[in-house]
Amino acid sequence: GAGAISGALTDVGINDDFMKKLAEKLQPNTSALFVLVRKSTPDKLLPRIQHYGGTILQTSLTHEDEQKLQAALEQSQG
Repeated sequence: GAGAISGALTDVGINDDFMKKLAEKLQPNTSALFVLVRKSTPDKLLPRIQHYGGTILQTSLTHEDEQKLQAALEQSQG
C-alpha cells in the first residue's frame, strides 16, 4: 500500500523526505492531495480544483502564478 504509493510518487518527482515532513504536519481527519500537471490550460484547470480549497506546499509555478492559485483556493474556503 503506502510503500507502492511512495515509490510511485518518487518516480514523478515527489521525494520521500517531503512526504515524511508532510505526514508529520497533517492533522487528524485531514488529507493531502498531490497533483501532477504536465500541461494545462489554467482557465480550465482552476474551476475543477478550486472548490476543494487548500494550501499549496510546494510547486514549480512562478511566484506570481502560485499566489494567484493560492488566492483562488482560499476564496472557496470562506
